[in-house]
Amino acid sequence: MAEVAQGSRPGRDRTVFAFVLIVVGIIGLITQIWEPTADVGGWIVFVIGLGFLGAFVYTHQYGYLVPGGIMTGLGLGIVASEVITWESSQGEGGAVVLGLGLGFVSIWVIGTLMKSAQSHWWPVVPGGILTIVGAALLIGGTAIDLLDYWGIAVVAVGLFILWRAWAEGRSKV
Repeated sequence: MAEVAQGSRPGRDRTVFAFVLIVVGIIGLITQIWEPTADVGGWIVFVIGLGFLGAFVYTHQYGYLVPGGIMTGLGLGIVASEVITWESSQGEGGAVVLGLGLGFVSIWVIGTLMKSAQSHWWPVVPGGILTIVGAALLIGGTAIDLLDYWGIAVVAVGLFILWRAWAEGRSKV
């Protein structure tokens, strides 16, 4: 007999999955019956992300946190790009990229705050990169020009990680 992971309940997982499907289906029906005057795509992505975050809070399973953080951040970025009047398409795109980046970072923040056993730091890497690029697009001008030097930042981070690994290795000797 297969052993169920601690904290995992197949019935609870099916219940959460069923609720997510029901919410997505209701949203789909509403948008087909009621033709909104504004684009609701960003709101749909946002609500689905909130559903996954709710599933994470309910089950404490990291697998719900990842799509929840990404979709919620992306949805907010899309909504911001549509609601706010931007001076250029760079600002519009910057809002979406920034939202996505913050969504990735939120995975790490929420996982850490909720003391998730599976919380990892990996979302900080794509989240940090996307957040910096999105912010530069929003700022424009010189900030965008600075993105040309991304290689220097990557080398600096690599050197820092190498230095930390080397220092930890020496302290264990």
